[in-house]
Amino acid sequence: MFLFKRTPPSSLIDIDNLYQDVISKLPISNRIKYCESLIYRTTEDISTCNCRLQKRTLKKLLNASKFELKKLSSA
Repeated sequence: MFLFKRTPPSSLIDIDNLYQDVISKLPISNRIKYCESLIYRTTEDISTCNCRLQKRTLKKLLNASKFELKKLSSA
């Protein structure tokens, strides 16, 4: 049986340029609202998307935003 090492998701700052340039400089409450909105929008996009490569990119964005939301909520 193979064991796979699970890698943590990419940082949202690395993936999303808007978050990197603008949102990351705002207060935590605004960053949390942005992440929640991004999770909702990305989930909707994944459900309507037919392209496998685009779905993979959207899933990375979704995982990164969930991870960022978890970090912000615990701070």
